[in-house]
Amino acid sequence: MSTLANRTVIKDVTFDNKISIHLSSGDVLTIPYSYTPKLKSATKDQLKEYRLIAGGIGIHFPKIDEDISLKGIIQYKLSHELLAS
Repeated sequence: MSTLANRTVIKDVTFDNKISIHLSSGDVLTIPYSYTPKLKSATKDQLKEYRLIAGGIGIHFPKIDEDISLKGIIQYKLSHELLAS
């Protein structure tokens, strides 16, 4: 049985060459700014004004009206890493 206490969630987001998603498990997932068209066209200042939503399973960027989910990020990473191998 899964509980909220042992669920991996987003804890922080940082912006360098890529967007880094820091998880409660200690892992870090990175996605390119081209992950969505709105992220790609946004400035770093617009992106830095994010908030975690749904208990850390998503990120909302109010300045560009964009939401992304941890589930979507993981699916993206899996599909792109499988294509690269």
